[in-house]
Formats: sequence, C-alpha cells, structure tokens
Amino acid sequence: MSEHAAGCGCGCGEAARSLPVVDVGRPVGPTVIEMAGVAFAYGQQTVLHGVNLSVPQGDLACIVGPNGGGKTTLLRLMLGLLVPQRGEIRVFGKPPHEARRRIGYMPQHVHLDPLFPVTSLDVVLMGRLGGGGGLGLYSRADQQIACDALGEVGLADMAKRSFARLSGGQRQRVLIARALACQPEVLLLDEPTANLDISVEEQLYALLKELNRRLTIVLVSHDLGFVSKYVKTAICVNRTVHTHEMSRLTGDVIRNLYGREIRLVEHAGGGAEVRS
Repeated sequence: MSEHAAGCGCGCGEAARSLPVVDVGRPVGPTVIEMAGVAFAYGQQTVLHGVNLSVPQGDLACIVGPNGGGKTTLLRLMLGLLVPQRGEIRVFGKPPHEARRRIGYMPQHVHLDPLFPVTSLDVVLMGRLGGGGGLGLYSRADQQIACDALGEVGLADMAKRSFARLSGGQRQRVLIARALACQPEVLLLDEPTANLDISVEEQLYALLKELNRRLTIVLVSHDLGFVSKYVKTAICVNRTVHTHEMSRLTGDVIRNLYGREIRLVEHAGGGAEVRS
C-alpha cells in the first residue's frame, strides 16, 4: 500500500496549517490543485472532513469511492461551485473561482432538450461563452477552436449532425469537446462513461489518456476495475481522502474504502471489473 499524503486527515478534524506534501512515489511536478484541511457539510451532514490533497501537473487521476462518499462534492469544491466550511483550496495557486478559465468541466448530468434543434458544433461552441464575444455571438476564432476540439475527440465529420441523433458515446465526446473549447489546462470530468457499454467506455478512456499528454485530468468514476489500467493516481474518497498510485492500489486499500471485500476480476480481452 502506498503512503498517504502527509497530514492526510485520517480521523482528524483539525484544519491543516500548511498545504500538503505530494504522496511518496506519485509523479512530481508543478501542483495544479491543492487542498489543506478542507471540510464540507450539507446542513448538519458532514460529507468531507480533514481533506489534504495535491494534484500535480500532468496527472491523470480518478476519484473513486462508495456512493455518498463525497466524490462529486470533492470535484465541485475544486471548481469553486461549492465553498468549504473549513480549510483552503488553491487551483494554480489561486482560489478556484479565479482559476475557472483554466478549467474544462464536464458535469455528470447535462440538461439538453433532445428535441431542440442543436448541432454538435452548437454544443461545443457553448464552451466559448464568456470568451469575449457576447452571449451567443461567436467569432471566427471561436468557430475554429470549436471545430478543432471536435477534431481532437474524433468527431470532425459530425459538426453539423444533430446532437439528438448521436450515440451515447458520441454525445460524451461532444461534451468533452465542449470542455476543451475553453482551451483549459486541466479537465474535471464527473462520471464521463456513465451508462456506456464496455467497448465505448474503453474508447473514451483511451481518448482521455491521449488528452493527458497535454492536460491534467481528474475524473470521477465508480468503475474502479475498468479505469485502473488507464489512470495514474487513485483519489480514494469516503468522507476523508487518501491518494495512491494506481499501480500500488491493494486489496486492503479497496476493502477499507468500500467497507467490504472487493475483488478486481481481470478479463481476457483486457480491463477488469469490481466484484464484492
């Protein structure tokens, strides 16, 4: 089992006085996201406490853990959509809301009316809103950036295709392209492969691995077994947070995280699944 981050907050309610040290054995580089002594609650219900986390530049990290453990909450704190009751968060050395233009975000649930006549390119262009052209007004440069983003996810030929007519995997790629259209340095993705079949899921993770050549990526997934061969770092969340190199994630760590016996079952064609 890999070392926990220094001052990881195991059972500790005290706010940290300084930002945490990167885990032993994790990739070392300029830090993109830092959390120190972070706590968050919805009303009287504590969701996260004693969170210390450091995400280095170039990481491909997966937030994993049981349902209700605080995975999506952690991602929203990184974005500045939620504000912690205690502790400090820095993204590129600034409060999250000041670094938003450097972040591409794909939420878990996207509310787009399937009957609304919007093309793939229209959806991607939403990532350019606030870029200086006024609401709904896109410059020639915006159009080119959006087309390039579609090309990067392998859908250049789908620019004029109705979003409603795309397959589930194609829609997810378009939404990733929308996140890329803001020209971010880090991507935050909440369950990007939810409700996709295994072959499409594998293709999407292969795309993320390719994007990781130039972007830091943090994604939420419940599919620990499948994602394990693609990501570098596991951010294990169940009210507290511990980080591990994915290659050093052990059965004991997984069992402690989920509170029950878990096995990673390898498949002949590659990939794995989690079983109780």
